[in-house]
Amino acid sequence: MYGRKWAAAAALGLALGVAGCGPEGAAPAAEETGPFTKERAQADLDGSMAAAGAPSADPDWAQMYAKAPVGSARASARACVVGYRGYATKDDSVDLGRFEAVVGELGERGWTEQRPKDGVERKAEEMAQAVFVKRGWSLVAEFRSFPEADSYIGLAAFDKTCVKENGGISAPPGFPLGAEQS
Repeated sequence: MYGRKWAAAAALGLALGVAGCGPEGAAPAAEETGPFTKERAQADLDGSMAAAGAPSADPDWAQMYAKAPVGSARASARACVVGYRGYATKDDSVDLGRFEAVVGELGERGWTEQRPKDGVERKAEEMAQAVFVKRGWSLVAEFRSFPEADSYIGLAAFDKTCVKENGGISAPPGFPLGAEQS
């Protein structure tokens, strides 16, 4: 009886070690290998918002860069920026708790939150902002609550190298400056 238990435990330990689940020599997760592309960044944003139960992305806001006039800042940013903005509806609420759930989901996907250089936390019941980095990208997460208007949670991520190569915008249009912190 003890022999079977030890054999099963050894087989499980061997399987976990071979699968890369053990602490030593663990293989990186498949999603963390290879280049971190716009598509992968967008998947992180979409997945974080969905997992946190945030409202669906606003299609008009998502197309803002695609419709930008040639030569404009938005047109040059199109190559570098991905985003998601979900507005509150009567069925989908937006509040600080939901924003914090999105922030938690971003962390689960490997985004590292950056503390403001001035040490001031930017969070209140009606608005919050957080800045993250991941593999050469910066991300600004924002929550705004308005009593008479559309409250929202917005995410904008941009490839820092691409931004430098395309005019050096420091933050995507529509988001506050500060995303250049690293």
